[in-house]
Amino acid sequence: MVTRTYPVLLLALALPAQALTFQTRMEDVQWQVAGDEFACRLSQSVAGYGEASFVRHAGEPAAFELTSWDNPMSPGAAQLYNEPPPWRPGTAAVPVGQVTVKQGAGVMQVPYQQAGRMLAGLASGLQPTIMRNGYAGGAPVRVVVSSVGYQQAWLDFQKCISGLLPVSYAQISESLISFGSGGETLNAQAKSMLDAAVMYIKADDEIKEIVLDGHSDNQGNRLDNRELSRQRALAVKDYLVEKGVNEDLFAMRFHGDRYPVASNRTAQGRAANRRVMLRLEKD
Repeated sequence: MVTRTYPVLLLALALPAQALTFQTRMEDVQWQVAGDEFACRLSQSVAGYGEASFVRHAGEPAAFELTSWDNPMSPGAAQLYNEPPPWRPGTAAVPVGQVTVKQGAGVMQVPYQQAGRMLAGLASGLQPTIMRNGYAGGAPVRVVVSSVGYQQAWLDFQKCISGLLPVSYAQISESLISFGSGGETLNAQAKSMLDAAVMYIKADDEIKEIVLDGHSDNQGNRLDNRELSRQRALAVKDYLVEKGVNEDLFAMRFHGDRYPVASNRTAQGRAANRRVMLRLEKD
């Protein structure tokens, strides 16, 4: 895990008094970039409140997370917008949408659509801001993510992102490989998916078993179908082993046509049943 810190030495902000505002003084703003091949995080500590982070997991777009040591916001819908800093008078705030404030340390998780707008706002010098009522009808609570020093941190965040794996565990841990009628040959799409699986398996030391379940449609007799499902599972295993995956990790089962996932009465259903399911297991 590599972490970089970006101190910024500037004058302090004058914060509005009508809301309980949490914002790091300009001279104290620090962006941190940390990550590995599984995830990258771009974070800023918000003085007196907690931490604001943009997180990009392998194979997924960036999301936004806000955590607090003792959150004064009441649970419910909060307003999210990109506001101009005081040194840009006349610039209008840009609404980003509503987000849900939760009770507890994990205040909110903002999906990639809104997180992308927040990042775009930071790139243009605006400050992502969350506004929500306080408890028991208290003053509104305002949390501001400063744009000071963002540009250099963003460059290192991009470097981290460039080293991410192409897929996450959630995306690859249950993967479906399809086959043609009567076939046991991997097509280009299957090989591309398995190449991504190889990269993940080699990177994640917690993978303890690779389970391959071979299946067929119901065309032909049961014995031939079971053998065909075996050949399909072996084709997947052989490809992964050829790419450097440890052969000892594999557990294989061959089901023939016993467990269809769709009706064998249609061509579309039979195509869905001709498959190998690859599952990655951790301890």
